[in-house]
Amino acid sequence: MTDVAPASGLDAAVELLRGSQRILVTAHVNPDADAIGSVLGLTRGLQGLGKEVVPALSDPVPTYAQFLPGADTIVSQIPPGRFDAFIFTDSADIERTGAIYLENPDVFQSAPILNLDHHGTNPLYGQVNYVIGGASSSSELVYHLLCALGAPIDAGTATALLFGIVGDTGSFQNGATTPSSLEAAAALIAAGADNQKVAFQLFESKTFAGTKLWGEILSDISIDRRRRIVFGYLSQEMLQKSGAEMDETEGVAEYLRGVQEAVAVMLLKEQPGGEMRVSMRSRPEVDVAAIATALGGGGHRQAAGCTVPGPFDAARQTLVDTFDRITGS
Repeated sequence: MTDVAPASGLDAAVELLRGSQRILVTAHVNPDADAIGSVLGLTRGLQGLGKEVVPALSDPVPTYAQFLPGADTIVSQIPPGRFDAFIFTDSADIERTGAIYLENPDVFQSAPILNLDHHGTNPLYGQVNYVIGGASSSSELVYHLLCALGAPIDAGTATALLFGIVGDTGSFQNGATTPSSLEAAAALIAAGADNQKVAFQLFESKTFAGTKLWGEILSDISIDRRRRIVFGYLSQEMLQKSGAEMDETEGVAEYLRGVQEAVAVMLLKEQPGGEMRVSMRSRPEVDVAAIATALGGGGHRQAAGCTVPGPFDAARQTLVDTFDRITGS
């Protein structure tokens, strides 16, 4: 076990990283834009300071994020050798990093962990914790950390960090949007971030197969009018028949949040093992993070997720029961 005394805040993070040369950076399973953006932003920024940085994720980088510079350098296994520090970014719980941590827990006893996150439920599991629950994204925190370190932020690094900020703020349309997030985004665009490519990859780019799959999902949505929840479903059969990839359904839940008769959206995506990965979105009056957290997941007030046992009917009942318990419906 590392003997670094627990510390918190930006200054503590800067001190740890200034004294570290070989660093591993990781984030949560099923990585989203913020997870990938913060991992690549950290990797590139710290490399610019002459440090050896290994980016690692338990799950593959989704197709829509593979355009980011350095995405092809992310590994799925921890390489041999000693590390001076580990950075867990955008991971509200240490076990959310998946196999990278769960299959190698002893490795992470050899050096201090910097826990860099913006989820309010984070239990501060690092030896150093740079956790700000009110921040828009982990990528925004990475931007401030790199600035404090005096790290160079080139166009590739800026694009990765903007990708994370835009992803978690829903293109600055959801409740995660803050003055600080807009200021960081402006600085990143000034540094060369390709904001048009970021927006296209996150919100517009689709294959023909993926577009048809969207249509199939949308054609079979249902609504619980008493609770004002829209439900969407994606089965493995639908996925295989379409020829699309699971990550091509990113954005469906956000789209359904615009249904006027609803205040919450729950999109159930069947996994190969039969369990349901649930993407939740809501209007400001409903805290879907509380619902997801009660089911072992997490997220933000208006955007959260969890995994529950299938099949669809049982999963929907679990979600409805939890919604009633949390909201008092």
